[in-house]
Amino acid sequence: MENSENKNTPITPENTVRKQKYAIIILSVLLALTAAALGYIIYSNYDYIVFKTVMTRGYVYEDSLRELIDEELEQTDSDISQSFDDTVISIFTEKLYEYSGDRYTHIYLPVEYTARIESEKEEGNSCQWFPFTDNSAYLGITNFTDESYGFVKENAADISEYNTLILDLRGNPGGYVSAVEKIADMFLEKGAVIANEKAKMSFLSDTIKSKSAPVFDFDKIIILQDKNTASSAEILIGALRDNLDNVVLLGETTYGKGIGQYTMPLKNDYYLIATMFTWETPSGEAIHGKGIEPDREFTVDTLADELGVELKENESDS
Repeated sequence: MENSENKNTPITPENTVRKQKYAIIILSVLLALTAAALGYIIYSNYDYIVFKTVMTRGYVYEDSLRELIDEELEQTDSDISQSFDDTVISIFTEKLYEYSGDRYTHIYLPVEYTARIESEKEEGNSCQWFPFTDNSAYLGITNFTDESYGFVKENAADISEYNTLILDLRGNPGGYVSAVEKIADMFLEKGAVIANEKAKMSFLSDTIKSKSAPVFDFDKIIILQDKNTASSAEILIGALRDNLDNVVLLGETTYGKGIGQYTMPLKNDYYLIATMFTWETPSGEAIHGKGIEPDREFTVDTLADELGVELKENESDS
């Protein structure tokens, strides 16, 4: 319903002038705020702006600078002005690694990022499942990507026909939190905590919870893990172990990567990946640097014992 007061307000020269004044005031305030924001950005980055301008516009040893950029970014005949920022980021993150040991924060060269995406897709497409015994199914998840989630979702109905799941996460290096969230969601009740993320920037902190009813309902879940089971794979282990009472962990203590990264696009098809948050299991356990311990070692006998069957040596060599 229209506001009767506005509808009945007569259009007069005075009212028109008043509206124009309001519009000018609002526009002036917006321009002032924009100018203030730009001024703050320039002031807070003043030193770097001066450094970049001097080095890219007036540095005498330009050939040496270009040689440094070419070597650092693995390219030839670089445009100094366009490639300067990426070179500074690359050198800085390499030096930072010496102090922090954070090998995950770095800049991706365009060819490196493309290769990474293709490699992750290929790895995700190598997931597999098959009947292991009459009552158990084997599911091997190689990483956490759209491809691996798609595989689990596509085969969920067939896998669900078995009472016991052998979930193999050995050698799984992790992957995207969004993918492990979707897979964990298939096991957990709606609203169950999957992981707690804590970031320096508070708006990035989050409690990840299951968003839908579970797809799987196994009598027992046997997770195989080793020292190379890391990151998002550890998120899944923690989520299942802390929320379900039918989970058994077999193998070795996991890698212990309780930190996470965001990947941000830069200019010229470069990408910056930076460690931005730590995470804990639903019970509040911080696993970074220590990993998740197994309940039992993984052998033919321990697997057979958990399955309640007799196994031959080659039956556990999946």
